[in-house]
Amino acid sequence: MRWRTSTTRALGAAAPRRRVIPFASAQRAFSANVRVFNSLRGALEPLDDSSKQLKWYACGPTVYDRAHLGHARAYVSQDVLRRVLERRFGFHVRLVMGVTDVDDKIIQRAKERGVGFAALARDEERAFFRDMAALNVQPPTAITRVSEHMSDIVAYVQRIQANGFAYEAPDGSGVYFHTRALGDAYGKLDPRRSTSGSNSADASQSEEHGGGDSEAAAGVKRDPRDFALWKTAKAPDEPAWDSPWGRGRPGWHIECSAMTHYVLGAKLDVHTGGIDLKFPHHNNEIAQCEAHSCCSPLPAGSAAGNDDDWCKHFVHFGHLYIQGLKMSKSLKNFISIQDFLATHSADHFRLFCLQFKYRSNLHFSEDRVRDAVAIADRVKSFFRSVQAYGASGDDDDDVRASKRCERADLALLDALFDAKAGVDAALRNDFDTPHALSLLLELVSRSNEYLLGRPDGPSEVLLAVSSYVLEVLDLFGLEGLRDEFAHVPKLLAASAGGAQGSSSRTSVAREARPTPESSELGANGEAILRSLVRFRAAVRERALRDPTAAHNAEILALCDAVRNNELPPLGVSVEDLAPGKSIFKLSSKEEREAAHTALLAAEAEAVALATQLEAKQREFEALMQIAPADLFRLAPEFTGRFSAFDESGVPTHKVAAGGDAELLSNSQRKKLLKKLEKHSKSHAKYWESQQH
Repeated sequence: MRWRTSTTRALGAAAPRRRVIPFASAQRAFSANVRVFNSLRGALEPLDDSSKQLKWYACGPTVYDRAHLGHARAYVSQDVLRRVLERRFGFHVRLVMGVTDVDDKIIQRAKERGVGFAALARDEERAFFRDMAALNVQPPTAITRVSEHMSDIVAYVQRIQANGFAYEAPDGSGVYFHTRALGDAYGKLDPRRSTSGSNSADASQSEEHGGGDSEAAAGVKRDPRDFALWKTAKAPDEPAWDSPWGRGRPGWHIECSAMTHYVLGAKLDVHTGGIDLKFPHHNNEIAQCEAHSCCSPLPAGSAAGNDDDWCKHFVHFGHLYIQGLKMSKSLKNFISIQDFLATHSADHFRLFCLQFKYRSNLHFSEDRVRDAVAIADRVKSFFRSVQAYGASGDDDDDVRASKRCERADLALLDALFDAKAGVDAALRNDFDTPHALSLLLELVSRSNEYLLGRPDGPSEVLLAVSSYVLEVLDLFGLEGLRDEFAHVPKLLAASAGGAQGSSSRTSVAREARPTPESSELGANGEAILRSLVRFRAAVRERALRDPTAAHNAEILALCDAVRNNELPPLGVSVEDLAPGKSIFKLSSKEEREAAHTALLAAEAEAVALATQLEAKQREFEALMQIAPADLFRLAPEFTGRFSAFDESGVPTHKVAAGGDAELLSNSQRKKLLKKLEKHSKSHAKYWESQQH
């Protein structure tokens, strides 16, 4: 992929006049506010850093099924933002995550599996947080479960009703929010009121974060925008809790408002969630919280009386798309987190996300995952080269070596501090991780050039660079890369201080050493091998000075044959890090067999995953061939279930027991109309994507 990089000067060129930045100016440059895109106003706004404390609420999962990469994209992005604010900019974050463990989908899934809804919710919640840990997502400061806050939710609804912003349905179906009573203050996140060019949310209720109030019969609401705060139980066996309005359970939106108020108080600094939650969920959260704090209904044309927003910043994460459509369980086009991690690392997924802005829509593809893998490999190659540098020479050589910084050394230090300033500025500018990552990779490239042209430079220069690269890896949660190379600065620091023994400071570094009994080399084999690899590295370095010469090309081919064909059967793997610098690793027969078995298993898993995804894609594409008017006649899900249809293709009668026709109820028709609406949207988006 192409990276945005600034023009770099050759390390060997004459260095220009060095810049001198006054300390006060540099300090001011690093003390600017962090700016974040606020969905409330559709613009970049500074975070208030006066107290360095952030009360932050995040909408968590509805725990009825396994999490997929669409969820992972949002929570990994959120984790990066949190790490940057805490570790780079010194904020103290109190992050509370709400978990919806009472919901129509949970109840339905529990019935399908023949288990209790609470047991299902706990199992799925555990699986969700295991997936988050596998992706190196830090746990929240606190977790709120809907089932454990029923009394708080009831009290919250009572307060809204007492303030005049809620009413009981005349048919006893529950309590509804009275949107007209809030006046023009209602709809702060309604996309129809947005004037920004940012991501627009779907103006329908999210299918993945709980249902709305579809149970309400026609004519129950005073306004079509009204939504359920409390839903009265319809059957004696459905989950329900006591309330002044009868046994029932909360509506979707009220849960977060009440739990947020209980844990974080009346005001928030930051509220995060996927872009699909912007409307109606977050929009209705704002309405509820303003109604809770307001003392009486507002006249038409007026706004809420609070001078300050309930939440200062709403931050939304973009969708993850696959094959042109949003990745979701309802569309059956998702890849689970577990399936992805069976063939890739957490670092690969995080790098996949870091290449794009957190609020942009992101399209998943194997090509983009390969881009992420390539970035990880570039970082690994850099550290291995630095590692070989730190493991070369001996103590006496290092003590006698000059510590004078030449032009190439000063140029790399300039590049380091430019990168630090650039990364800092990028992260302050709405967490611009793509630009920050490009600056880091540019620094890695400059360092690789430095290693080739200045193999005997002061080790302190590479110590500074490698320490900073590790710092950014930690900042972005790339813990696999960070842990693998955390020892490199220590190696360089020991080299700078002349503290290492000469036995470990040769041009050939050894990574691992099994016992002599487990290696086919024997007791003296390692010493012989070290001499062989040192000799090969020296020969290869000479040949690389003019690799196009015929005799040198032949020598390089022989060197490759020794590395690739001769040594691996003996349990020896050699890696060339730089001209004249190589490392080798020994492995026993058992280790090689285990590695081979693991490789075969990984390949089989990759084939199985690809087959599964292809099957899901074929199923989805077959469904997209069905026009909306024919959905209930031709779709496999509905074949043979209905006997009569209206002019729009919506069933009016179903096939009952014995083959008789039975008239569909209004509620059954409404559910089918929702399915038709969803299919129509997916069908239109699919064919639109095919035209491009």
